[in-house]
Amino acid sequence: MTRLKPNINIGNASLPGDRAQLKSLILQAITDTFIYQYTPDAIQLDSETGNLFTLYLYNKRIVEDILPVDDFAQYVDVYLFGVKQPNSRYSVIKNETDVIVQFNVGITRLPADVVSTDFLIKGKIVVIE
Repeated sequence: MTRLKPNINIGNASLPGDRAQLKSLILQAITDTFIYQYTPDAIQLDSETGNLFTLYLYNKRIVEDILPVDDFAQYVDVYLFGVKQPNSRYSVIKNETDVIVQFNVGITRLPADVVSTDFLIKGKIVVIE
């Protein structure tokens, strides 16, 4: 018994005509799916409460998918001391040149002892060239 050829309707999709363009398209798709990790460039404690962190990634941007979401926290994972923080604990703000993560709950008992290297931010975040 022979294997049936799949019936895939590609519609109006335009595929690259030569091998180099196809290879470039495939490498771009693979690179786009990588998750990058960064240590925050700066951290700041909220002056009012003294326990809410704000993390800054300077000169970075979030790579948005084709179907963007309203909450940029869906694109980012934040780790403190290697423990992933639930994305309900923070919000992500992006502007032209920076990515800012603001926590809305206290995440540590001694916030003054936490340094930026204790955090790790993973996501589809790239350096602005």
